[in-house]
Amino acid sequence: MPRTFLPVLAILLTISGGFARAADEPKSADAATETFFETNVRPVLVAHCAKCHGADKQSGRLRIDSRAALLTGGDRGPAIVPGDAANSLLVQAIRRGEDLQMPPDDPLPPAAVADLAKWIQSGASWPASAADTTAFDKARHWAFQPVAAVEPPADPSGWAATPIDQFIAAGLAEHALRPAAPAPKHALLRRAYFDLIGLPPTPEEIAAFEADDSPEAFARVVERLLASPRYGERWGRHWMDVVRYADTAGDNADYPVPEAHLYRDYIIAAFNNDKPYDQFLREQLAGDILAAAAPDDHYAEQVIATGFIALSRRYGTMPVELWQLTLEDTIDTFGQAFLGLTLRCARCHDHKFDPVSTADYYALYGIFDSTQYPYAGSEEYQSKGFNRMHFVPLVPPAEAAPKLAAHAAHIEDLKRALEDAEKNDPLVAQLAQLDERIAAAEKLSAEPAGDDEEAVRRKKAVEALENQRKETRRERDAKLKKLREGLRDPQRSGLPPDVPGAYAVSEGKAHDVAVQKRGDPGEPGPVVARNAPQFLRGEHDLAIPAGASGRQQLAAWLTDARNPLTARVMVNRVWQWHFGRGLVATPSNFGLRGAAPSHPALLDWLAHEFVAQGWSIKALHRAIMLSRVYQLSSTAAPEVVAADPANQYYARFDRRRLDAEALRDAIMAVAGTLDLAPPAAHPFPPLNEWHWTQHQPFKTIMPSNKRSVYLMTQRLQRHPYLALFDGPDTNYSTGLRTEATVPLQALYFLNNAGFAEQAAAFAARLVAASSDPHERVRHGTLAAWTRAADEQEVAGVLDHLGEIRRELESSGCAPEELEQATWTRFARVLLSANEFLYVD
Repeated sequence: MPRTFLPVLAILLTISGGFARAADEPKSADAATETFFETNVRPVLVAHCAKCHGADKQSGRLRIDSRAALLTGGDRGPAIVPGDAANSLLVQAIRRGEDLQMPPDDPLPPAAVADLAKWIQSGASWPASAADTTAFDKARHWAFQPVAAVEPPADPSGWAATPIDQFIAAGLAEHALRPAAPAPKHALLRRAYFDLIGLPPTPEEIAAFEADDSPEAFARVVERLLASPRYGERWGRHWMDVVRYADTAGDNADYPVPEAHLYRDYIIAAFNNDKPYDQFLREQLAGDILAAAAPDDHYAEQVIATGFIALSRRYGTMPVELWQLTLEDTIDTFGQAFLGLTLRCARCHDHKFDPVSTADYYALYGIFDSTQYPYAGSEEYQSKGFNRMHFVPLVPPAEAAPKLAAHAAHIEDLKRALEDAEKNDPLVAQLAQLDERIAAAEKLSAEPAGDDEEAVRRKKAVEALENQRKETRRERDAKLKKLREGLRDPQRSGLPPDVPGAYAVSEGKAHDVAVQKRGDPGEPGPVVARNAPQFLRGEHDLAIPAGASGRQQLAAWLTDARNPLTARVMVNRVWQWHFGRGLVATPSNFGLRGAAPSHPALLDWLAHEFVAQGWSIKALHRAIMLSRVYQLSSTAAPEVVAADPANQYYARFDRRRLDAEALRDAIMAVAGTLDLAPPAAHPFPPLNEWHWTQHQPFKTIMPSNKRSVYLMTQRLQRHPYLALFDGPDTNYSTGLRTEATVPLQALYFLNNAGFAEQAAAFAARLVAASSDPHERVRHGTLAAWTRAADEQEVAGVLDHLGEIRRELESSGCAPEELEQATWTRFARVLLSANEFLYVD
């Protein structure tokens, strides 16, 4: 099919329409609605309403334990009107109207009232009950069975070139589908580059691949990209989505964590070095424990890895305020990221769908509650600053201990010096004496004076003493201020200046915890021993030594090859990041409410091979990318598209929009402005300048010409560019990004000053590359789209650029600026067209 350029202005005006061509992806609205109900609605109904309106008692003949019961209502009529919160009796009651106030004693928290109203207004969705499904039946779910050693099926058609192709071919044959043709070389090269390093190939790299006709040409490209340091930056960003990476703590003031980048860099290095995935997980859960037995040159790396736990979201202001929510974030992320399970619901009640009990939740809770988390510091509270605490040294204890002891002794010396100055400094004694003299002078001044002159003299004496006291107090305060600042800075840092540290975790005081009834720490239930979820471990308890948190044992259980979920979940993520959709379309939910696998045998074969290949992610890349299914064209026969519009059986390659990071990086790469040198730490202000509060939280955007994986990201304020193009929410584990189409995205390409600068830089490169306009057009499309424009396209572009040039001249553009301005218009089109925004 011939490709032609539309007029430049027309392209710019229709950019927003281009976003509508995104690849089909599974929708997450139902999952989000269910999560909101289970975390924000059901716990409130159970905790505050079920006692009087549940199965055992129905005051006013009202039950609230099902949607049907709420719709039926009680003596006053239906309790809810889906879609109309204001006219729902339940909402009127919890808003405490004149004649209806529930609960009768204490009102619900405002947040709970708002959540219930939001739930009803949105339709009062109530997930189907799984109460009739026994724990035994739940445990028989496909994802909870051992990974099977599957033999690839035969392919009578002869199309398959790899075991992966054999599984795909079987599915295609079963549904009478034929695979698309192989992708054109330029499209395949662009696909591989963006998949593995998140950047476009250069014109030189394109030419080399086009000239290589050997059967191993693509395999060599894959190997070169896997060996590139850019690979870890691309695939590390995927993992950062899953572990909800951010550079701030998330508390009321959203305090920065300058050391967080160490964990980011650990992730990137792990992918670059092809760290075995099982080791990767063990280090993130128990790296501080493993470091004690590791060589010193790996000590810091393994400690830093526990940033996964340390980065759990913080709430409130004080160090352990709302601690149950921080641990909930740890457990929820652990479940979604590593096991593909939603564990959060079990905080308040047994999981409604999966065989996860509340006891299982608090068995994990005890493990993490026996862990010492770091604290990033926060605003001053009651005139006392909360300093950074429990950061973990990056040198072994034998080296760190004497420095920590000296630092602690230094702080105690400073405290004693301050205390001594506050009590015994000569200026303090002088102030006491002046207070006495002023009191005596004021007393004398109050007595009758012999004459007016005497009265004036007494008044001046008081004023002189008060001025002297003010000056003495100023001198004392200046001296004490210096001592207090001298004490504040070493206290605030958390570690001595000569001891490098990480935002990481260490072993705390080991203990089991009690179940929190309805998720309320104030209502303890039975104590539960620290352990893994029973339905997955069977009757084999974790052998946790006395005094240990259990994280090391949990990590060993998680990465045991017999664990049915760990390998399956990761190979599905890798497949998803290559194809845009996983074999299981709900990558962080392999439970009963998750999607069934489209190719269960292939999923198990991949998981089995993953473990057999030493948990090597790069080996998994090779297996996937060297298959024929990965190398298919994105264009298939119309009847194939009609028969499988969602491409569930992979008869073609789904066209996908570049994600936020790849889009930004690609723009800068072709513009020549991307700095690929390793970045320095984020330029946070010095610690002694940190004065953020919940009313004035930390908020900033740090400009950067580094890759997007290195952008500073916050929890309470989303990065404006990443938010616009569907970057992850740093407060939650993101298993699957959304791909929204909104007008603001098109307006970004039309009006954003930063994009205009990049287009101008790209234009300058085109002007410098050649004096021949034909070559400039070809070079521009090759750099941006990985293909050179054909003659028809070149002619159309040059004709239209001639019109643009004349318009610029008539509008008063300076002659010396005319060339640059004309080609900048062309560059803007290249960088905002579908061929740039999408990968075939």
